[in-house]
Amino acid sequence: MANNAPILPYFGGTEGEACRVAKVADWVAQNTTFKNDLDAVMTTESFAKAKSYCQVEIDAYNRASALVCLLEKDDEEYPLKYNTFWGDQDGVYFDGNYDLATMFSQTNNFTEIGVTVPCLADCYTGLGDGCSPELIQWLPHYGEIPLEEYCDFAFAGIDNGYNAIKLCAIKAIGQPANITMKEFVDVYEDTQATEALCHFRYCNPEVFGTIQKSISNATTTPTSGGNERVVLQQTMMMGMIIGYGLLLFLQ
Repeated sequence: MANNAPILPYFGGTEGEACRVAKVADWVAQNTTFKNDLDAVMTTESFAKAKSYCQVEIDAYNRASALVCLLEKDDEEYPLKYNTFWGDQDGVYFDGNYDLATMFSQTNNFTEIGVTVPCLADCYTGLGDGCSPELIQWLPHYGEIPLEEYCDFAFAGIDNGYNAIKLCAIKAIGQPANITMKEFVDVYEDTQATEALCHFRYCNPEVFGTIQKSISNATTTPTSGGNERVVLQQTMMMGMIIGYGLLLFLQ
């Protein structure tokens, strides 16, 4: 089965990719200071190494962005779109390479943890307290995305892609200043898992319930050691395997 045609609400196909590329090109053409700063990062050896190491994650991020772009394209119900929510009117956050470049300043060139958020869904919707205070202060539209838009327009796909790129880049070029490499990786593995779990809680309660049941069983099983974190990571890995399996099936 070819994946060049959209299969909504899961894949943007060729039409979604064209939408994504056009949005990014419009932003690039503006030649903003922000773009020039990111371009400078992208000339560094560290960026090249991370990009090479994380190309699979970057491609997955772009596929998720293509879907969101296509879903948003003809929508008139929700005036606030993904990029606008994050403070940009165009398409910088539809490009995995540019978003990788943004991570360098956020983490002081992958030497510091920076700001982590246990539940990005709460940043969009304002429904819970899982958005960090630092991010709330920075976001121009905190809590202004309706839950239906957040779920139906698959915002979490890009966010999951972002977390996957960041975690991959940490493993590729991370040099933590005040913690061990394992602690550095653990922080972002936990963030990746809790953000995904939070998305399920809002957008797919049945999946959330299944995961919670698995966690509960693991924490009461003597052989598990009560390791809730391991269960979360196993759940994330299973989700990634299923996702990549579907992509292969649709090619």
